[in-house]
Amino acid sequence: MDFVCDIEIGAEAGQIFPWLEEPERMGQWVQGLEHSEYLSPIEDLGVGTRFRQRMREMGRSVTYEGEVLKREPPQALVVALTHRRFHMRIGYHLSQKEAMTRLEYRLHLQPLDSTVARMERAMGWMLERGARQQLTRLKGCVEASAQALYQQ
Repeated sequence: MDFVCDIEIGAEAGQIFPWLEEPERMGQWVQGLEHSEYLSPIEDLGVGTRFRQRMREMGRSVTYEGEVLKREPPQALVVALTHRRFHMRIGYHLSQKEAMTRLEYRLHLQPLDSTVARMERAMGWMLERGARQQLTRLKGCVEASAQALYQQ
């Protein structure tokens, strides 16, 4: 299953990119994120960097193992998340146009068992709805942060 959605954010791509990879900032806009940690020093972020995220989903705590597949600040970040029942690839692609940045979100879900495969359509709807909500929260966080910097 694949889907794409996008949003325009009133900030430069360089102001948005840290919100996509810094655990403290991600906790402000990623719904259900309980914990996120890099498994190597943050100074060494790049392709191959591994991380772990714990999410609250439908009342349960779920752990994902992740890996950075592509990192080209401030234009692109692609990560893989692995769960015992499915793999996800999530991509963020940023393109600047004057004072606005278009952030395109791409998700690919690969079921690893028949239960997830049967539920793929419903999961897709929930994942897409959640992605749109999260991008709206991200926009709010980034624009509030940019406004605060501008006022200083």
